[in-house]
Amino acid sequence: MKNNNTNNVLSAVPDSVLRIIRSRGIGDDKLEEFFSPRPRLAYDPFLLSNMQQGVDLLLEAIDSGKRIVIYGDYDVDGITSTSLLMKVIGTLTDNLSYYIPSRLDEGYGLHMDAIDRIAEDGGQLIVTVDCGTVSQAETVSAQSLGLDTRVTDHHRVSGVRAEGLIINPRLPEDEYPFKGLAGVGVAYKLALAVARRRNIPKAVMAEVLELVTVGTVADIMPMLDENRTIVKCGLRSIHLGCRNKGLRGLIDRSGLDYSSLKAGDISFGIAPKINASGRLGDASIGVKLFMADSDREIDKYCSMLMEANSERRRLQDDAYEKGLEMLPGEMENGDFLMVEINDSHEGVLGIVAGKLREEVNRPVIVISRNADTYKGTGRSIPTVDLFSMLDKYRDEFISFGGHSAACGFTISAEKAEALKRSLNRDIAQMYEEDSTLFDLDYECDAAVDPEDVCLELAEAVQLMEPCGKDNEVPVFVIRNPEVSNWRFLKSGDKMAKFMISSADGRNIDCVLFHDAAKAYDEICRGPVDIYGNVEINSWRDERKAQIIVRHVLPAGRS
Repeated sequence: MKNNNTNNVLSAVPDSVLRIIRSRGIGDDKLEEFFSPRPRLAYDPFLLSNMQQGVDLLLEAIDSGKRIVIYGDYDVDGITSTSLLMKVIGTLTDNLSYYIPSRLDEGYGLHMDAIDRIAEDGGQLIVTVDCGTVSQAETVSAQSLGLDTRVTDHHRVSGVRAEGLIINPRLPEDEYPFKGLAGVGVAYKLALAVARRRNIPKAVMAEVLELVTVGTVADIMPMLDENRTIVKCGLRSIHLGCRNKGLRGLIDRSGLDYSSLKAGDISFGIAPKINASGRLGDASIGVKLFMADSDREIDKYCSMLMEANSERRRLQDDAYEKGLEMLPGEMENGDFLMVEINDSHEGVLGIVAGKLREEVNRPVIVISRNADTYKGTGRSIPTVDLFSMLDKYRDEFISFGGHSAACGFTISAEKAEALKRSLNRDIAQMYEEDSTLFDLDYECDAAVDPEDVCLELAEAVQLMEPCGKDNEVPVFVIRNPEVSNWRFLKSGDKMAKFMISSADGRNIDCVLFHDAAKAYDEICRGPVDIYGNVEINSWRDERKAQIIVRHVLPAGRS
């Protein structure tokens, strides 16, 4: 039986928005859960393979006084996962520490040297978060040193796998109903399972849900099914005051309002700052922030993250300009671009690869040389599965990992050129089989007239939050509108604001945050179609709809 609140919500949703939701596979039987401010869709953590045994062994280690080390990754998912288990397990034992490898010196995943150091420091049990599934040699080495290992992870399983116990919904034999959990989501499931067996304070479990929310959004996990429940509940906790003091401090320092924080604010305003410290060397700053309690500590670690992010931007812009100059020459070699950028900070090259990909709509790998090896980091386009392309050459890499949209690897310098030739040959064959492989797809969810862009539509779109992967903010197209009042914002020609007119005499604000000069040229040439998101613009006591413009294209082009 549907409750009255949900019925009231549904009655306020325009048919155009309901059609968008249904087109994304959300049937009428799922609408109540989709719109509910208090969703209930969640699965028993013990449905995960090896969870029962994992909890038993973890509690046994705690009860016997073993020294436990949480081993995380250096991105937001790994940092939030590490912080989560430190807080939850920390309520049961003080014999606990963590280790996060250096992106620059060690790279992703478990490492022999790190395992040796953990053993030397008296570690007895390693619990991995957001890594470890394929670390066979490393887990064998750990066991030879008397270290037990428990892997919690969410990455794709390919070929070899770690020795010992693995909790990962992507294991082929795993029957967990939802495969889209982030690494922090899997760690949270472990925490929930432990809480079934031991008395973990409810306040701690509520606090760490905020960290699960940040990690899930930052790792671009599907914003559907159980993730939607996690993120909705976590955002509600943040809106009610934000229990994690470090997170609240970072939200405040980022110029955001915790009481109205959205998933997009995490993606673009919070996650880059947490990531920045790991990109430039020391990801533990993020863990220290989330574990901090005093205002002095919180201010200190927030400042360090803000400074690291500013430096990251500077280094990123420098490397991007270098890569941009190389694109024409690389395009002559084929449609799989491997751009060598040396003397730039390794920690920003993944972002640079993504920006270069946007320039040419081709998969791009940025490589940098270090003595006799190259480190590579790649970003792909929606039509090319980067992991599958590179996994074919797994035996050529010293190390390799990733997923369909991104990858990272180390390869000997003498093999790099052959790899480039092979990838260009492969993608040429893919293009021969599918001539639309590199076509830009200006997708939209619905076409609307200017008079349809109103506060009611913007409010209905907000009901689709939290938005993210597989539940993106809807994109609307307005065909051939009348454009007026164009003006560039700030200095330069990157951003602009203008208006479109509706048949009922209203002027609708449009804001463009990128490529404004190109858009202006299109408007000067003739009629255009405008693609964008409809949002609420609140100023003082006034609320009205505005369009955040994504593309300005010649009318009828798409």
